[in-house]
Amino acid sequence: MAEHRIFNPVAAGSNPARPIIPHFCLMKILLINWRCPKNPLAGGAEIYAYEIFRRLAAKGYKITFLAERSNLPPEEEISGINFLRIGGKNTFNLSVYRHLKGIVAQNNFDLIIDDLNKIPFYSPYFIKDRPVLAILMHLFRETLYKETSLLPATYVYLTESLIPKVYKNNYFACLSESTKLDLIHLFNQDISERIKVIPPGVDINFFKPNWTKKGEKIVLHCGRLKRYKSTDHLLIATRFLSFKRKDFRVVIVGDGDDRPRLKKLAKELEITDLVEFTGYIREEEKLDFYQRARFLVENSIKEGWGLIVIEANACGTPVISARSPGLIDAVLEGKTGLFYEYGDITQLAEKMQELLDNDEEVFKMGKEARVWAERFSWDESARKMEDLINKVLSVNRRAQSGYGCLRD
Repeated sequence: MAEHRIFNPVAAGSNPARPIIPHFCLMKILLINWRCPKNPLAGGAEIYAYEIFRRLAAKGYKITFLAERSNLPPEEEISGINFLRIGGKNTFNLSVYRHLKGIVAQNNFDLIIDDLNKIPFYSPYFIKDRPVLAILMHLFRETLYKETSLLPATYVYLTESLIPKVYKNNYFACLSESTKLDLIHLFNQDISERIKVIPPGVDINFFKPNWTKKGEKIVLHCGRLKRYKSTDHLLIATRFLSFKRKDFRVVIVGDGDDRPRLKKLAKELEITDLVEFTGYIREEEKLDFYQRARFLVENSIKEGWGLIVIEANACGTPVISARSPGLIDAVLEGKTGLFYEYGDITQLAEKMQELLDNDEEVFKMGKEARVWAERFSWDESARKMEDLINKVLSVNRRAQSGYGCLRD
C-alpha cells in the first residue's frame, strides 16, 4: 500500500516528473474546501464533502481534505480522511495558491477536487500535470451584495468571473439543476456534457418522523444565520401574523454573524414573546425540533440545494420556501411544501396562516415529504461522485497516455 504523506512546506521541493501509475492502484485525492466539518462555521458545503468522501475513504480511496486552520490541529484523521489545515479564516485561498504545488508534488495525488464555495482555488492554473474536478454548491454572483459590503462582494464576484477561463476544460459536480443552469450561463455556452448533478443525501434512519410530537404550532427555521438567507423576512411575517393570532411560536435554530441583527429586529418588531433563538445546538436537539415543528420556513435568496429542507422532510415536516434557485429543486410545490415569491412578505404570512390553520394539509404534506426525502441517499451521492471521478480520469488518461488511475 502506498504511503499517504501530509505536506511539509519545509521539505517540499520542485514538482517531480509525473510517474506512470498502474491500473490497480490506490487512488489518492486532494479535496480542497474552505472549511472542514469541525470548523465552527461549517455548513452545507462541509456536510456534503464530508458525507460523500468519508464513504469513498471507506472504499479505499486515500483522501486528504485541505481546509483553513481556524483553531483546530494542523493535521488530523477523521473517518478515514486525512485533514490538513493551513491558512486563516480570510486568507485560506492565498495559502492554497502559495502551497498547492508543493502539497501535490510531495503527496503525488492522482486527482485534485476544488470545492468552489465562494472564492475558487484555481487549481487548473497552478497544477498542469494532473486532472482537476470542480464541485460547485452555487454561484454567489450579485446575491453577495446582499450579504456583505461593496469591496468584498466585488472581490468574490470577480473571482467567480474567472471560472470559465481557468476551468474551461474541467468537469463539474453541482447539487442542483438550478446551479447547473447558473454555471452554463456563466460560461455563456452549453457545457452540460461536463456537468453532473449530484444532490446531497440525508440519513433517513436518523432524521425520521415522530408523529406523536406533532402537537405544538412551531414554525421552524434552521441553518446558518447569514444576511443572504433573509431570515428577517420570517420575522417581519411573524409581526404581520401577530396582529391576528398568538397561538404559534417561531424557533430559529443555528448561529451566524447575522444573529445580533436578527435579535435586534425581533425586539424592534415587538415579537420577542413569539420568537426563540436557540443558537448552535446538537444534532439530537435539532432532530427534536424537526419532529415537533408544524413546518419549516426557508427564506434564502439562493441555495445550492436545500439540505435543511430534506432533513425536515425526512422528519415528516413540510416546508414553506422562497421560490429561489436551489430551493425550487428541493421542494415539490403542493406536495412537500409551499412556495412564496422571494421578498413577498405578505404572501409568506398568508402561506404560514394557511398551514397553521389546516391540520389535514400539513399531515398530508408531511407524509409526502417523508417519501420524497427517502429518495436521497448519501450512499447514492457517493456512487455518483465515484462515477464522475472515474470519468474524469478516463478522459484525462485518453488525452495523456499513461496518466491517471481507474479503480476496478
